[in-house]
Amino acid sequence: MIKKTISNRHKVTYLTLINIADDIQRNNTVAEACRKNRISRDSFYRYLNNEPEFTEIIIKAYEYQSKVPTPFFTTR
Repeated sequence: MIKKTISNRHKVTYLTLINIADDIQRNNTVAEACRKNRISRDSFYRYLNNEPEFTEIIIKAYEYQSKVPTPFFTTR
């Protein structure tokens, strides 16, 4: 299960991770998506390597970049 906090300084919620996947699906880079959602790239890759659920979501986001004209993950 995805933990709600990484450190005392910043809370990374499941919704934040979904928003990052949505940004990636909209052809943003990882750096742009992380900057927009105010998390570090280190946190992104930590979740990518340690959370299988998040990894699956990111894989789907990259797969749907060219297939779906509208966002697949609509949370905003």
